[in-house]
Parts: sequence; structure tokens; C-alpha cells
Amino acid sequence: MKASDHFSVVADAYALRRPTYPDELFAFLAGAAPGRDLAWDCAAGSGQASIPLARHFRRVVATDISSAMLAQAPAHPSVDYRRGSAYESGLQPGSADLVTVAQALHWFEPEPFYAEVSRVLKPAGVLGVWTYGKQVLEDRRWMPS
Repeated sequence: MKASDHFSVVADAYALRRPTYPDELFAFLAGAAPGRDLAWDCAAGSGQASIPLARHFRRVVATDISSAMLAQAPAHPSVDYRRGSAYESGLQPGSADLVTVAQALHWFEPEPFYAEVSRVLKPAGVLGVWTYGKQVLEDRRWMPS
């Protein structure tokens, strides 16, 4: 599965204008995860979720298909920024307590993404996905029962 880079040409402007998320969101996600060792911030962009996750997890691996976006992300000793797709995180099987996707799930092919999430999450690990507004999923296969 080939991932597409849609944001490198606007990386600097994107980093300046992208909204942040409430601290309560990250506290909630950390409380729901089975541990606080590793969070994978998938499609991290310029790190809007990566840095807040680092306040709650010992280590954050933040991946994005765009090197230009990752170059805009602020450095943090607990965040490891890596170029990578949503389908090949580079993480060990069963290593992540939490996987997050902030405002990017609509860019992914569902099957390979969810396969990678299943591969890297620990037992009882959490997938946290959020968006800025109400979203509608037309493909009911991906809706919880």
C-alpha cells in the first residue's frame, strides 16, 4: 500500500495554523490505556498531539509520511519523530499502549491501517481517533457493534 504525501508543500503554514487539542483529551486517553510506556502518534504532522502525549507516556513514536511536516515539529526528549506510513509503523508487535490519529483517519485505507494497529497494540491497548467536527462513516464495516 503506497501512502500519499499531501502536505509537504504547505508544511510551514500548516504547523502555524493547525489548532491544538485540550489537555483533558490526552489525560483521558492515558487513563484508558493499559500502560504508559509507548504511544504511537500516527500521521503526526507537525506534532500537535505528539508533545501533549509525551506528558503522559514514557515514549512517543510520531510518524508521518511527510518529512517536511515532521521537520516543523518541536523537539522533545520523549518524542521520536520518524518518516513512515500508517501501514508500516516500524514498531514491534504488541508494543504500544495507545495509538492515536488526530484529524487524519480519512486519508487511510482501512484494512492495512487497522491491521497495523492490531499488530502493534498491547492486549487491551487503545486506539484513539478524533476530528474537529462531526464525521459520518458510510462504510458500516468499521463501525463498532
